[in-house]
Amino acid sequence: MSEGVTLSVVMPCLNEEANVATCVKKALAAFAQAGIAGEVVVVDNGSKDRSAELAAAAGARVVRHDVKGYGAALRRGFAEARGEFILMGDADNTYDYTEIPLFMAGLRAGDDLVMGTRLGGTIHPGAMPWLHRYVGTPVLTTVLNLFFRARITDTNCGMRGFRKAAIDGLGLKCNGMEFASEMVVKAARARLKIGEVPINYYASTAGRVVHLRSFHDGWRHLRFMLVLAPKWLFLYPGTLLFLAGLLLTALLQFKEAHIFGVPLGLSTAVFAGAMLILGMQIAQFGIYAMILDSTRGIVPDDRVTRLVMRHFTLEKGLITATLILLAGLVLGGVTAVLLWQVAAAGGGISVTATKLATLSISIVILGIQIMFASFYVSLLELEKTLG
Repeated sequence: MSEGVTLSVVMPCLNEEANVATCVKKALAAFAQAGIAGEVVVVDNGSKDRSAELAAAAGARVVRHDVKGYGAALRRGFAEARGEFILMGDADNTYDYTEIPLFMAGLRAGDDLVMGTRLGGTIHPGAMPWLHRYVGTPVLTTVLNLFFRARITDTNCGMRGFRKAAIDGLGLKCNGMEFASEMVVKAARARLKIGEVPINYYASTAGRVVHLRSFHDGWRHLRFMLVLAPKWLFLYPGTLLFLAGLLLTALLQFKEAHIFGVPLGLSTAVFAGAMLILGMQIAQFGIYAMILDSTRGIVPDDRVTRLVMRHFTLEKGLITATLILLAGLVLGGVTAVLLWQVAAAGGGISVTATKLATLSISIVILGIQIMFASFYVSLLELEKTLG
């Protein structure tokens, strides 16, 4: 950080000659009015027009960056910033840089990250397509809050301020539009203090080329959140599927079950066994992913990960797997006796014996799954296993 600079405004820029100078001038005017020692850093991301020239003439420090992408440009701008605080925003004049003092108030009050919220502020006519306003942004915000407990209202807002030191510690890596989600996800997981301020959001200049691709970039945001939320992607769905299979298996073994008057027979028993096996496999993927997150240095934020990391050993896993495997083999032996008795009585199909056979096979497979999963988890924690 440079002595004397409190706030750096970082603007990624790609062919914004119609608006970038206006944005720079608004930011500089906000500095003067609020008495903020600030600078404007415009990161030119390969513009073919006069964006860089006009930004420099308006008073910005222009940095050229050849690696394409919204996130790539912002990360370069953060590295170049000299201020203790950084405010990021677009160079298309959709955000009002005269609102900079709102963000500074939150930062000076102790927030590590201050998010602008367009949905909680004023969205001016023509500023946001209905698909983004009523579907894309609310859905992504809901998913992010559910997965990571961020408690914000507008995850896609591109105007946000933060402490440079706090964000530098997050190890941000994304080059594309999903960078916006990465920042909030990692800030929430690191338990940074996140605040929000309502802002104005204006329509962009007529004829401007929009760089955002709704479905492509929306999927990139969602994909990123799913990858960093193995509990929701794997563990919870897998556990739910396993428990549903277990319940259905129990119903089929101990009583005649019917749905809408239709008896649940052998096909349902096979299906229930498949649910048990598939559910266990999916849940195990979740455990693998959570351990990988932990070993990469991401602080685990759930009790399940801490429980596994603290108590799991290869030996405990193998003992558990062996007991389950033995139970399946014993049940298989009982099933074999029943089938022999059926054959001795003249043959035919025994529904009871076939259900037991399906159950015993499922239990044996579960035991084998847990056995090999234990070895795999021990590889993820190799130092602990060999210690």
